Formats: sequence, C-alpha cells, structure tokens
Amino acid sequence: MKHPQAVAAATTAALAASLAAPALAGGVGTTNTIIISTAAAAASVPLVVNHNHKVREKRAEQQEVERRQDAYRDWYYHKYGYYPTADQVNQWYAQTYKTNPE
Repeated sequence: MKHPQAVAAATTAALAASLAAPALAGGVGTTNTIIISTAAAAASVPLVVNHNHKVREKRAEQQEVERRQDAYRDWYYHKYGYYPTADQVNQWYAQTYKTNPE
C-alpha cells in the first residue's frame, strides 16, 4: 500500500472511531466527536492537496515527453520519409535528455 493510501486509511479509521464514540459514551462525547472529526478533516486537507499537486506534475511531465517524441517523429519523417521505430525514438530521447522516457 502506498504511503498516501495508508494515511488516508488511518484517517478514515480514526474518523469512523470518533463517530462511534458518542454511541459508546451514551451521547456525552458529542463535543469530543466534533473536535476530533474536525481535526481529522483538517489534517487530511494538506494530504489531498499535495497528492493532487503531484498527480498534475506527473501528468505534465508525461505530456512533455509525448510532445517531444511526437516532434522528433515528425522531424524524422520529414527528413527521411518514414517514421522511426519506437526503439529509435527511445534511444534518441535517452541521448538527448539523459533519461529514459517513462
């Protein structure tokens, strides 16, 4: 299980336990339940924002890789009259950008 999923599962379990607490306390624990559930919700907000930021960043990187490869394929086609193989594109990308395309 990935770290954000583990944190989300723990937060969900804590929230569920806090919501069950008033039933066990005979209705006396409602203030504690409100405080705990508010704290759990507030603590999960930065995790969600950070996860969304990382997803957008990774998607932008993948789009940039695809854009570069498409540009190389077009250039290659106009120069040689046929499209390069996937291995040629990957080799070019690795030589040019010093990293393998993902």
